[in-house]
Amino acid sequence: MFRDRIMVQRRDGKNISDEAEWINADDVKHFTREMFAKQQYRIVIHTEDGQFVHCFSNDAFLKLMSKRHGMIMTDAGVVGNLNKMKSVDYENGKVYFDLEEEEYITISRPRTNIVREYIQKLFGR
Repeated sequence: MFRDRIMVQRRDGKNISDEAEWINADDVKHFTREMFAKQQYRIVIHTEDGQFVHCFSNDAFLKLMSKRHGMIMTDAGVVGNLNKMKSVDYENGKVYFDLEEEEYITISRPRTNIVREYIQKLFGR
């Protein structure tokens, strides 16, 4: 059975966690709408496990996705699925996703060794 998931941030009173997480759509009891700024609303998701808001934070999204197997942050604001990579060029700081080396993401200098170690652990190369 396929289960839909929603990316959320936990809410405790008026405080919203900086961390994103997944919840199953089937666990939702109900939704409410609340105003959080002048003319701006957010959806509050109510479950047996507490209250959540739909995640709109780019940083929280990138951090959550980088926890998945094969995903790693290679540069500021860049997360790549290394299971899909075709090649890597550490000298020029690029991970390629096609054989023509046209589709790529960048690797920042400070993250080069981290990416190299991750690829070695992932693929043994």
